[in-house]
Amino acid sequence: MPERMASEKSPVENPEMQVMKQRISKFFSEYGRRHGLNFKPRSDDVLIVTSPKCGTTWMQQILHQLRSGGDMSFDEITDVVPFLESAYDTERDLEAEHNFQPRCYKTHAWYPDCPKGAKYIVIYREPCASFNSYFNFLKGWIFQPGKISLNEFVQEFPLALGEPKSKMQHYAIYASYFLHLMSWWEHRNDPNVLFLFYEDMKDDLESVVRKVASFIGIEDEERIKKAVEMSSFEFMKSNERKFIFARLAKYRNKVCGLPEGAEGRIVATGSATKGREMMDEKTKEMIQAKWNEVVWKQTGFQDYQQLRNAFKKQNENK
Repeated sequence: MPERMASEKSPVENPEMQVMKQRISKFFSEYGRRHGLNFKPRSDDVLIVTSPKCGTTWMQQILHQLRSGGDMSFDEITDVVPFLESAYDTERDLEAEHNFQPRCYKTHAWYPDCPKGAKYIVIYREPCASFNSYFNFLKGWIFQPGKISLNEFVQEFPLALGEPKSKMQHYAIYASYFLHLMSWWEHRNDPNVLFLFYEDMKDDLESVVRKVASFIGIEDEERIKKAVEMSSFEFMKSNERKFIFARLAKYRNKVCGLPEGAEGRIVATGSATKGREMMDEKTKEMIQAKWNEVVWKQTGFQDYQQLRNAFKKQNENK
């Protein structure tokens, strides 16, 4: 069944949605998730902090290439830039020394849950594009194409989240995109926070790589140029197997009730706006309503672009 012809019933009545939520709830054990969020970082450790599908994997590659000068010997990027929430369940030792410095990690934690005391690279992406990417990332791994529509997914998953309350909502392992954004927005100017936008990575990768290099104390021009080259869309696409969630799938597919070998996939496009352009108006209106309820109410910014422009203008004047 084509995706647009998926069941028109209320999303709550779609059993596929319930199965999807149950599977996602088992990505990490509760002990494993808490173990990762209780990690005590060093002051020079770097944590990539995002809501899902906002450029996390891309920044993992940028950081690793900057610190290593071109290492691609890893099987998958989380082998060298571990994911805090999944580390325990995928047998990664968060305390271990890394082959290259500084130690780097990724997390989807909102500010209240995030381990404190490190450096933080915080990235956001236009919410429609982020949710569309998340839908396509899970499709074919956590649910089969045609079983859940994009509208159902957005309404019953990202828009249904609030604060992470795993005991009340077993699939709500993260704060909603909007609460996540507001929790870190308050810290956007902290000296140990580099606040970035996915769209800037698309528009001018070199400029972003240079900001990251400066933030972590790397001045070597050859290393910076190498990182730009090896973090390009073309390079990462040609090495796609190193940027899928194979480690998480290997350790958690059976627990989640998924077939062996099923994997997530990186859904990269040449355009930062394609996800929004492909979304129907009804779904975009629902997302805007949630933005108004959470972000506009707190900041006065009517949409993502207005928030992004205000941040850039503020920093240009520094």
